[in-house]
Amino acid sequence: MQLTLGDTLSWPARYLPRKEALVAWEGGRRRAWTYGQLDAEVNRHAHGLQALGIARGDVVAAFLYNTPAFVFTLLAAARIGAVFNPVNYRLAPQELAFILQDGQARALVFEREVADVVALTQALLAGESVRPEHWIYAGEGEADATPQGASARLGALAADRPSTAPEVAVDEMDPCILMYTSGTTGRPKGVLHTHRSKLAHNALMHQVMQLRREDVGLSLAPLNHTAELHTSFLPRLQVGATLVLQRRFDAAEAWRLVEQEKVSFFFAAPTMVSMLLNEPTLAARDTSSLRLVEYGGASMAPHLIREWTRQVGSGLVQVFGTTEMGPCMSVLYPHEQLSHAGSAGMPALSHDLVVARVPADGSPSDPAARCEVGEAGEILVRGPCMMAGYLRRPDANARALAHGWYHTGDMGHLDAEGYLWIRDRMDYMINSGAENVYPREVEDALVEHPAVLEAAVVGEADARWGQVVVAHVVCKAPAAADAQALDAFLVQGDRLAAYKRPRRYHFVQALPKTTSGKIQKHLLRPPH
Repeated sequence: MQLTLGDTLSWPARYLPRKEALVAWEGGRRRAWTYGQLDAEVNRHAHGLQALGIARGDVVAAFLYNTPAFVFTLLAAARIGAVFNPVNYRLAPQELAFILQDGQARALVFEREVADVVALTQALLAGESVRPEHWIYAGEGEADATPQGASARLGALAADRPSTAPEVAVDEMDPCILMYTSGTTGRPKGVLHTHRSKLAHNALMHQVMQLRREDVGLSLAPLNHTAELHTSFLPRLQVGATLVLQRRFDAAEAWRLVEQEKVSFFFAAPTMVSMLLNEPTLAARDTSSLRLVEYGGASMAPHLIREWTRQVGSGLVQVFGTTEMGPCMSVLYPHEQLSHAGSAGMPALSHDLVVARVPADGSPSDPAARCEVGEAGEILVRGPCMMAGYLRRPDANARALAHGWYHTGDMGHLDAEGYLWIRDRMDYMINSGAENVYPREVEDALVEHPAVLEAAVVGEADARWGQVVVAHVVCKAPAAADAQALDAFLVQGDRLAAYKRPRRYHFVQALPKTTSGKIQKHLLRPPH
């Protein structure tokens, strides 16, 4: 039996047609769809896309906030075998243009707030042979004027279309999702996932989160990010839970929605968790419905875990992963949060994970060359949620998927209990005087200083040592610390060995980051 992403809506629509499925809050207005209504709406949108000539295998990009239009487009594309490409709404025109061309998108669905970026992108692509054929505006109501450059309106495309599913033969091995990496080391790459890998990931997350149809899930992180879309939103949809959308993250509004909608589950990055805890209105909100909060992107400090337990009381679960793996690769469950704080947990259900020695000749790591307990190496993983590959990147695929394992490029080690500990990216490892230095270890030590807000550590070429450690530091206040003070701090208490301490410090106002908040260390390295 062939099961596809479009089928994830079919089950609750058939058995729970009157259950509230999708809730969207915007401007103080609440809109809701039952599963029966959502299924019909998705089918109308699917027929609307077909009317434009969009067919199986075509890429449909979405430049949208957390809106019903995002959900309709995602599931409509799945129903007709098209490939859905969610694009970060914070991208600049040149970044958007690159993704649209690289992915060869036939259509882009966009909204009013990003219309200026879309207009500039259209100007950049004018005259190019590869560019979207359809620029579809997801406006609200007839009073909302269609921006110049839009070739169609999403609502008009769906209006008066059949509410039954289009008859399209979609195979579970067809690609259904195209997501671009965040580009921390250079140009982002398009990651392709099949219907089968997405359904396998849904099943994995059902186990991790113990999801059930009674759950009410809140999407407060961007749906265009792999963590929110694939570890939170789609698994909830498949079990028939209620899906609540917050257009964009706002801590005060998030707590209002938790109380009003009786939210039981959501995903948040650790920085968002910190903002939620520091929101003044939290103390007055009823959070008793909240049973579990998932986080990822980084480990969470023990003091933050304790504070969450004290103020909110729900369970916490950490998911570590990459876009290429769907993304979940390992899990740290609620009962392990403090006993194994800082760890990325153990391998996820149905996944194999090893730490392998990195060959000196630069060839891909061999999973047979496994590291000893505590020995650092590259993290390799395989499982049913693995990507089909990078879009039109044969060389990158040959390396990333060598030996049938996904090579993460992350360095880490396994402890005696089997817990995974992340060291750093392989690309960022510094070799100084034949000693390996992991930048994350140095960064963690630097941010312990009370004056330091952020730190990023890179290696720079040195005639004597091969490389030396260089720190880029953002202080909480101008001139709050200098190089001498930070070096003395690292010496005190034997925080770092001498070869790990930075030889140079650069004090900056901000660090270069991707739109998803990841530091772009390749921009901190001096040109070769």
